[in-house]
Amino acid sequence: MHNLLETEAHRTQGSLVRALARYGHDVTQATVSRELTAIGAIKDSGVYRPAPPAELAAPVHGADLAYGGGLAIIHTDPAHASVLAQAIDEAGIDGVLGTIAGDNTVFVALAHPDTFHRICRRLRVTPRAHA
Repeated sequence: MHNLLETEAHRTQGSLVRALARYGHDVTQATVSRELTAIGAIKDSGVYRPAPPAELAAPVHGADLAYGGGLAIIHTDPAHASVLAQAIDEAGIDGVLGTIAGDNTVFVALAHPDTFHRICRRLRVTPRAHA
């Protein structure tokens, strides 16, 4: 659904039902309505759009991928880690299993190492290079 909202203009839920049918998904208008609510979609100028990215109330200074790829480590200012962790939890990034916040560091449990790059894109941070 998210891809449809990004790539096509849909003014009605019926239009989304028909578009999903074209891709082999037999859904009802009620299902579309629930899904729009679940992903936080908005109606902008009469067209359904994905929810805007969560705004972060914490500066991000760097991101590292721990050995094995199951843990991301994100650095922020002192006393900002819990705000950043909550923003990550609420962003609905596919593959984020959960967060743990310290004072200036957030540990993010990842379902797969590729999730790290999704987090970095969402946070608009370049991952640190390691030798």
